[in-house]
Amino acid sequence: MRSLLGFFLIFFVIGVILLALGTAIGGALHWIMPAVDLGVGILIGVITIGFTAQLFARVMALPLSDIDDEPEPIEPAPRQRIAYLIDPTPPRRRGKRKPS
Repeated sequence: MRSLLGFFLIFFVIGVILLALGTAIGGALHWIMPAVDLGVGILIGVITIGFTAQLFARVMALPLSDIDDEPEPIEPAPRQRIAYLIDPTPPRRRGKRKPS
């Protein structure tokens, strides 16, 4: 139960932060261009911040590569026999025989 509440707390905090940043961006967008409605500006800000956070998380999850280390050699995969369930070559069609 505690871990579920912790998860919801973290989720709520992240949501509030993204919504606050989106609202700030939407307000600034509405202030710069009054033709953009405040609701649409907030929506644009929230979506932009969400995609930016996702991209940042993906970049941070990439493994670091050391320049000094040599790359590990890749061993070739062992050869495997492929068994087809359906014959990949179509059967040959025989012509009709003419009765003689």
